Amino acid sequence: MNPKLPDVAPSTASTASRTRSSAFSVAGRAALVAAIAWLAEPIAFVAALMNPANMDPDQTLAEFWLAGLPFSYLVGVGEIVFGVAIGLTVFAAEAARPIPETRRYTVSAARALGLLAGAAMIVAGAVQLTGNGLAGMALAQIPVEDEGTRWLARQSFMVGHEALRLTACIGFAAWLVTLARNGRSDGLIGRGVAITIIIAATLIALPGAATGLLTGMNLVLLALIPLAISFLRRARIGA
Repeated sequence: MNPKLPDVAPSTASTASRTRSSAFSVAGRAALVAAIAWLAEPIAFVAALMNPANMDPDQTLAEFWLAGLPFSYLVGVGEIVFGVAIGLTVFAAEAARPIPETRRYTVSAARALGLLAGAAMIVAGAVQLTGNGLAGMALAQIPVEDEGTRWLARQSFMVGHEALRLTACIGFAAWLVTLARNGRSDGLIGRGVAITIIIAATLIALPGAATGLLTGMNLVLLALIPLAISFLRRARIGA
């Protein structure tokens, strides 16, 4: 009589379920961290507006740079944390997704765009911090008589920063659109979250793509908070 072979299927299925649950947990927590990190910018903006040192219309660039230094550092660090968290959210969420052969290239392209968004925000944060260091100090002390020249030099320096943020804006919106379109069938999100993030993606991307303005990026919380709740809920169910 042949010995009975051990049944490994349940163990394999259990391991796969735990792996997927762990991916959901990482994605949910990363989305929550990204949402919190993004709040650093509006907080710094309001604090800068309320700072009496920034209320002088004849303020020089050096005075502006020095008065806004703590708030600019907060924005830079917030952007870096936001970028890392967005990258983790995309990577972990895609790890929890079963990828059918027919949609492999679409999903891979969307994942690349989502990771590009995270990388762009990390570099944008690094540029922001660079502007607060020796580079910013050098711009504030350009040896010219016209103060407007110094302001123009700083604005030119910040063009690269804004271009990186716009790249993140469009890349993240593209990932959201793909997630909204296929996430339900792949068991990543529900209908309500899919509708919410497609609206968020539209509001995030259109202002930037049409005008170059980043006003839509302020609505990133409209996507991150529902995603965080959805991913953490699925992680708890699968645990």
